[in-house]
Amino acid sequence: MSYEEFLLLSKEHLSERDYMALEGARIGSEGKSSKNRIVNNWAEFDFALNEYIAQSRAKRLGISDSSYQARCGENSDLEEKARRIVSENNPLKAEMDKLSLYFDFLDSHECSSPFSLDYFIIYALKLQIMEKERSFEMEKGRAEFDRLYGEIEKEIFCKE
Repeated sequence: MSYEEFLLLSKEHLSERDYMALEGARIGSEGKSSKNRIVNNWAEFDFALNEYIAQSRAKRLGISDSSYQARCGENSDLEEKARRIVSENNPLKAEMDKLSLYFDFLDSHECSSPFSLDYFIIYALKLQIMEKERSFEMEKGRAEFDRLYGEIEKEIFCKE
């Protein structure tokens, strides 16, 4: 089942308030607040992970601009995981590692009742993660990399 199909079916069976909470649980929600604890915890985790990744990338590139300092509470474990993602030479592997962290976070928040709103929210987030993972296509990614690299080469050689 796709995430969109899940949303459509859920809309038929959830109250408007619960559906709004479910719909608000998204990858990249950028810390938007909700009345639901799982949605808030997810948004905080997703925001913090992306902040630490941006900070690690900036450090790796030698950028010391203060705008690249993580704007989240201190979490040395998450910061270290973000550093490992950024240090990965294979971009696909790095993205898969990030998705794996997402799954680990959601697994740690699993609840026992499969009919609770929290369970629905976690399931919806997992569907999004699986759809993102399925969207990775090695051949298309390699072709895009080669295209971009070729453009950079042309730009460099034209300047010389």
